[in-house]
Amino acid sequence: MAASSAWAQGQTAPPGVAPPSASGASVPAATASGAPCVLLFGQGRNFDPDQPGANRRWDEANSAFNLAAREPLVAAGLPVINVVLPVSATDVPRNLQGLLAEVQRRGCTRVLETALFADAAQGLVIARLRVYPVLGMLGPQAAGSQPRIGAVAYTQQQEYALDARVMDRVNPSRLGRVMAEEALPSLAPGLGRP
Repeated sequence: MAASSAWAQGQTAPPGVAPPSASGASVPAATASGAPCVLLFGQGRNFDPDQPGANRRWDEANSAFNLAAREPLVAAGLPVINVVLPVSATDVPRNLQGLLAEVQRRGCTRVLETALFADAAQGLVIARLRVYPVLGMLGPQAAGSQPRIGAVAYTQQQEYALDARVMDRVNPSRLGRVMAEEALPSLAPGLGRP
C-alpha cells in the first residue's frame, strides 16, 4: 500500500534522504551489513488553526529534535529513514496508514517516535522518544499479511515547566542528540553508551 499523497506531502527529510516515492515501490533501506532500517517518525501535537506562527515554531522544533536524534543512530551504523509530519497533520488514522506504508516500503523493523509538545493541563513541555517493534516484517509471512506496530518497547521522557521562556531553555537539537544516544541500546543491543 503506498503512502497517500497528502501524507507524503507533509513529510520532511534531511539532505541525502529521499522522501517516499509517489509510486510506492519497495525500496528497503539497509546498510552494507544488510541491517533493516529504523523509521524515525516525528510530529508535534499542538496544532491551533488560529495560530500559524505558533504552528510553524512547533514544526521547526519537532523537525530539529527529530533530525538531531538521527545523528547518533547513523553514527552507530543504523540505517535511518526520517519522517516528520507537521502539527497540522491531525488525521491519526491517515498518519498511521502512511507510517505503516512507509515501514513496509522501506523494510524497517523498528520505529523510533520523537515528539516535542506542550501539555498545558500539566503545565509542561514534554520531549519524548518511544521505540516500537514492527511486527510481520521479518521471516515468513502469510499471504496478504500487513506489518503492524507492536507495543512500546522503550520510552524516554524529559519534562520542563511550561512558561514564557521554556523554549529558550530547551534546545531541541541538543536534546534530540542526547536522548537518542541514550536510546541506542533499545534499538540495537550492544550499541550506545558504555
